Amino acid sequence: MKCRLITSWPSDSGVGSGVVVVARSLGKILSDKGFEVEFISGDFSSGGYMATSLRRIRFNYKMGRLAELRDGLPTAAFDFDGFDFSKGTRFVSVNQGILADVARFESGAVRQAVRLMAALERRAISKAERVFAPSRFSAGKITELYGAPPAKITVAPNGVFRGQVSPPTRAGAGGASVLCVARLYKRKGVDLLLRAWPGVVAAIPEAELKIAGGGLEYEQLRRMARELGISPSVTFLGDVTSREAVAELFARCDLFCLPSRHETFGLVFLEAMAAGRPVVALDSTAVPEVVRNGVDGILVEPGGKGLPEAVISLLKDPALRENMGTAGRERVLKEFLWEKTSGPLVDYFKRW
Repeated sequence: MKCRLITSWPSDSGVGSGVVVVARSLGKILSDKGFEVEFISGDFSSGGYMATSLRRIRFNYKMGRLAELRDGLPTAAFDFDGFDFSKGTRFVSVNQGILADVARFESGAVRQAVRLMAALERRAISKAERVFAPSRFSAGKITELYGAPPAKITVAPNGVFRGQVSPPTRAGAGGASVLCVARLYKRKGVDLLLRAWPGVVAAIPEAELKIAGGGLEYEQLRRMARELGISPSVTFLGDVTSREAVAELFARCDLFCLPSRHETFGLVFLEAMAAGRPVVALDSTAVPEVVRNGVDGILVEPGGKGLPEAVISLLKDPALRENMGTAGRERVLKEFLWEKTSGPLVDYFKRW
């Protein structure tokens, strides 16, 4: 049986976002289940946020004219993709972003661009015959902000592959390496981590922070690190496009910290847990659906209060790091492998 996945993001996950990782992962699962998968993605390289947004919109207008999309194949489009599909094009929407909720974190021209894309996302959701959301938080927001009936929405969490789950390892006694992986947008809260970092290095002078990812806030965050006087202990790695390189970063760190203000799911937390690393994050949006406070990691108040103390407590306690890392790893194996979480979409395509 054939099926089709459509994303306007380029297939290079270093240029796109977690959406690309999810789309490619679902493509692999569908292929493993016997589907012949047609994967259609944007074919441009990054030219900055605004240029990329315009190219993604143009991609959709081009796709909307293609008669072959009305061939009845099981089709999934991601986020606002599909807003211009013509009548008679059957598809489901896999929503990973909820742009109408994200817009509040942006300003100026970027906010206007996000609001435009949110309006397109609303159109895509209204045209789709079913919407797949990665969390209960996301499902609620899709109903609240886009007016989709709850009965139209299926919650299907994201996942990782079994091969991404690392063998159990013992925590080192002198661990002081913190990793942060994110697209550097304001909503990701990396500024909160930098503001917390002076308190961490005051308590643990050998502590080091590695930040992987590019984005709108990249230069501003580097400047903030210099102004805070923490540059010697903070390394900005920029975009890391290889999944193998990202896995190596997880393997080398002692804990993962991303105080994100907004997550529709939080795939990167799952990747950290799969690597057996404890997580420090905010008790906000969809994060508690992935990270259990006091079990897989530590969740602090949404404003970031208690963030340095949470990082310090884990860096100073190898046994706690190991226990939380083990708990997170076991939860991933039990609840968050793609083989399980992709079930609702795979079954829907089979019934198509």
